[in-house]
Amino acid sequence: MVRGVPGQRREHCVSVRLNEEELKQWHAARAKTGRRELGAWVRAVVTEAMTGRRGVPGDVPVVPPVNHEAYGQLVQAANNLNQLTRYMHQGGELHAAIQAAVEEVGRAALAVRGLGPDRETEDDQEHEAAL
Repeated sequence: MVRGVPGQRREHCVSVRLNEEELKQWHAARAKTGRRELGAWVRAVVTEAMTGRRGVPGDVPVVPPVNHEAYGQLVQAANNLNQLTRYMHQGGELHAAIQAAVEEVGRAALAVRGLGPDRETEDDQEHEAAL
């Protein structure tokens, strides 16, 4: 998985000293966001404080637990459609309806993960409206 912005290596380190209770609080707050790394969580919190927008450039959205089953089903459907597409290509031209279905399932799988052209959230829309 690519983290951060491609082509922009992070070379600087910022240290923060915490006592045991503060560290537990930070880890608890990080865990609520679904982030695994404390550093990524700190970057996201600081970036949000500076820009008013959640996350950091290059973040890969986590699939919400409620979407795991739906995502798995979409992946299986996409695999089946890809096999059908491969079969159709062997015999000649791909029917337009099959091509449209393949693309639609692909977009749906990306949308369930929070990726793709429909990635803009209500927070993003509110932020843009405020500008």
